[in-house]
Amino acid sequence: MPMTSYPSPLKADKAFTCAEIPTIAFNKLIDREPAELAKLLAAGQKEGFFYLDLTKVESQGLYEDYENILAFMKDWFNQPLEEKVKYAYGSDTQGYKPIGTQTGATENSKDGRPNRSHLDRKASSALRPREPHPLQRLHKQNPLPRPRTPRLLLRRVGLLGADRYENHHRDHKPSNSSMTFHRYPKTDARDTSNVGHNKHTDISSLAFLFAQQWGLQVPSTTLPHNGWDYVRPKAGHAIVNVGDSLRFLSGFKLRSVLHRVVPVAEMEHEHRFSIAYFTRPVHGTVFRDSESRVIKADEWFSHKFDVYRQSHREQRMNTVLTAGIEDEKMRARVHVVEEIAV
Repeated sequence: MPMTSYPSPLKADKAFTCAEIPTIAFNKLIDREPAELAKLLAAGQKEGFFYLDLTKVESQGLYEDYENILAFMKDWFNQPLEEKVKYAYGSDTQGYKPIGTQTGATENSKDGRPNRSHLDRKASSALRPREPHPLQRLHKQNPLPRPRTPRLLLRRVGLLGADRYENHHRDHKPSNSSMTFHRYPKTDARDTSNVGHNKHTDISSLAFLFAQQWGLQVPSTTLPHNGWDYVRPKAGHAIVNVGDSLRFLSGFKLRSVLHRVVPVAEMEHEHRFSIAYFTRPVHGTVFRDSESRVIKADEWFSHKFDVYRQSHREQRMNTVLTAGIEDEKMRARVHVVEEIAV
């Protein structure tokens, strides 16, 4: 587009808190600098997420590619609904997802994350049939899906030999890895019962999020009464978080991060856009999950997506939604709309 973020997620007179997130330099990871590798391990074990600095020459082009894709996605989402639903395949990894098919951030709400799309060549060419396919170009040039960052994490926690990251994440084998594109509609383009995206941990090994606008929140380490901190958008950086699969593969040594997305003041005037790339293990990878089951990664994927579509009450009945990050008391908490004060 590119978009510049508002200085605050809330209206000017309201206070808010931001999460303290470590920053990891991608170029230093490439060079395997010991101090940066130590920071990576600490972030994976303690916070479960970090900013990935892509401003240096080794990765600057990548961030520019993502900005170009955001511009393309704005055009795609602006198509009439009847055009977009042609690509609603009913799949969790491909096609268009209409609004309100999962739970929202507050009790009894539905998600306000319509129009999420895992676009294929057919869907993008329908909009710009004579232009090169930008998503395919991005995938070819994108160094992030390569296993460098998660591989380094798993090596640092001692997973070698048969447990090495590469043995569970191979490009030539089928998996549920995917790139997703999100549009959260502005206030006058959605029903008031559609509220953001409910709290959850990601299914993935690692998730790479590009979001230039406010809305992402994580549990606060400083606020009382189980409050939430905003994650500050940072130009030239991806937000990377550990997901369930990497946590389980590490024997729970790494921490998947609980997070949600809520409406913000900017959305009174503009849609909110984001892009995420989820690296996931190949089908058949086995680990022990938060329910103490020995389960295949693709079965965990399917089970968790089923839970995403359940009611809030049903989601509180087991650990799947938040992968055991919340204890039973936290899991039982009912999140009310008053928590989200724009």
